[in-house]
Amino acid sequence: MLDILLSDSKAVKIASHPLATTNAGMTGRNASRFERQPFNDRNKMKTSVLFIVFLSALAFGGISKDELHPWKNQKKVLVLLLEWSDRPSSINVSEVEEAFFGESLSLKKFFHENSSGTYDISGEVMPWRSSSLKWEELSSCQLNTIVQEAWQVFSSDIEISSYDSDSNGKIDHLFILHSGRIRARSDMESPCVFMNFSKADHTAILQSQGAWIYGNHVPIGYYLHEAGHQYFNLPDLYGDHHHGHYGIGMWGIMGLGAWGVHNQIPTEDMFRYPSHFEPKSKEVMGWGHFQYIDSRVENVTLRPVETSGDIVVVKNLQGGENFYLEYRSAQGFSENHLGHGLLIWKGYKLVQADGRDDLNSGTDLGRNPTPPIDENFGDASDPFPGSGDVRYYHDQETGIILKNIRLEEGVVKLDVQFP
Repeated sequence: MLDILLSDSKAVKIASHPLATTNAGMTGRNASRFERQPFNDRNKMKTSVLFIVFLSALAFGGISKDELHPWKNQKKVLVLLLEWSDRPSSINVSEVEEAFFGESLSLKKFFHENSSGTYDISGEVMPWRSSSLKWEELSSCQLNTIVQEAWQVFSSDIEISSYDSDSNGKIDHLFILHSGRIRARSDMESPCVFMNFSKADHTAILQSQGAWIYGNHVPIGYYLHEAGHQYFNLPDLYGDHHHGHYGIGMWGIMGLGAWGVHNQIPTEDMFRYPSHFEPKSKEVMGWGHFQYIDSRVENVTLRPVETSGDIVVVKNLQGGENFYLEYRSAQGFSENHLGHGLLIWKGYKLVQADGRDDLNSGTDLGRNPTPPIDENFGDASDPFPGSGDVRYYHDQETGIILKNIRLEEGVVKLDVQFP
């Protein structure tokens, strides 16, 4: 798996990712998965456009029927900053506060924008406190040691009820950011983020700066990518990136979008300003406003996904992957993508409007394609109409046609035609 993303969704050892051993303190990604069918056959609506469906929070991904959705409604967050005796902190409290709770491109903003306002966080960052332990003497993935040390240092000043929205006696979400940095892949067991801790519903342990040796800011993109695996059993979508196959590139956070939104981001910014979750991922997570179409429709309208959550699903009546349509606009976390317009996805696969498949025709570097780099992780010709003014798409397998794709007064419009 990708050693910059440090991801190992199935704990299977792959040649390019040596980080496959599961830490005993971590909760495994839930094996159960509920396959969602938007409507069964006998309940299909007869109108040409199926009405918008707000998806159930408990029916998707890796969440069991008995487990509450970790990213729904209003949740409380507590962030503890732990400094090792041999690793002085080099990021100030205000930057951490801004990364978690700020009004611009924070974790709070990301959740609001991606969930269409159905998930919000609030909370507190407790300032740096020093541990007597040395990072150099720890195994980098001793999560239990890190959590227990942080709790010992901070617990006398923590009132759990202040961070317990459901009154179950536990902190909703506990984050421990520490001053250590992992310098060698062999020092880390992937993903080395999540563990069970009796004082919190959900506990995440992160470097305060980047992930592994990349990035100098709070790595919210790394957390979100790994949480996609942990909470929802979402797949990795970045392809064989060492050898020029970039999957969906930076168009989604389960791909290279965990790093950022374009190939020229400074290395120091990696993991700080991630891309949106993919439409199918949002469907699994129960986020977004979905409209399902199973017959010919004209003038289908999509508002910017960043402000509306609009996603149109064109159903594959042959039983294969559905088509997911979204309008990525120059707003919020999508502002700095190299292109904007209609993105067409066939399941988790991005349809590139230019037809060149640049995302999977890169250079065989034999190493991590770390930004900034002149590799194509997504460009202005991928969306429709995009820089190539492509207004028509015909899927040869299903016969489905999407045509008259255009931007009008801040929305995308198109016609959908079935064979």
